[in-house]
Amino acid sequence: MIRNRIAAAGTLLLAGTTLAACAATGTESVTEKTTAAQSPAPTVSETLLDAVPDESSPAFHYTVKGGVSPFSGVIDPAGKALTAEIAQKVPDTPITLSMKFLVIEEKIWTKIAFKGATADMGLPKLPKKWMSLDPAKTEDSFVTEMKYSEAEVDPGSVAALVSAADDLKETTPGHYAGTTDLTKSTEAEIVEGATLTALGEKAKGVPLEVVVDGEGRISTATVKIPAAGKTKASTYKVTYDQYGSAASLEVPADAVKATADVYDLLKG
Repeated sequence: MIRNRIAAAGTLLLAGTTLAACAATGTESVTEKTTAAQSPAPTVSETLLDAVPDESSPAFHYTVKGGVSPFSGVIDPAGKALTAEIAQKVPDTPITLSMKFLVIEEKIWTKIAFKGATADMGLPKLPKKWMSLDPAKTEDSFVTEMKYSEAEVDPGSVAALVSAADDLKETTPGHYAGTTDLTKSTEAEIVEGATLTALGEKAKGVPLEVVVDGEGRISTATVKIPAAGKTKASTYKVTYDQYGSAASLEVPADAVKATADVYDLLKG
């Protein structure tokens, strides 16, 4: 998933920066109607899984806070496109690394900036416009496998959290609560491996709250992670909003080619 590659990017660039500086309808027959009437009502899990964005969803905005690598952006299923953005403070420096990616099918553009950096830090000066990446020059980097796929439509891994959940109940209209097993949703990267180990049995039943909007679509999913070892209690929260109002993604008209410095940074 793209979140894994975004996390890898952040780790690589933060490391490099530290050294340099010091996300069919139709008419039903009578038989069909009778069958539908006899079908059991969907479970809470089925209701929530059906609420997770898929390829038929309109463009929407997402934010993932907490977890191993917080990020945000837009998913545009119809255009087979997405954006992903992270901003991380570089340890022991005044620098904040800002990194954005635009992916349309298999084409990729990026924007990288070092906010707060000064000229004497030795960091490269990069274009402020979208920079197109040449696949031939990214073969040795995490960017090699970065492309749009159906798996990217749920960047916060809400489906994985719900699938690993237990005892989910609707507490008030559109609000659901239960627990989820983090050991069964490691792809969501909610906690580091060491934290998962420290949690022990607690990891198999952490509080999960899910909210759907008036159209039956996922609005938020929140996981309350208890303290474990030296790690403080934390919250992992996924927000999906602006369904249908988020701008569709297009090829940037004024993009420039990525510089050699960009490829060096992406390769770590």
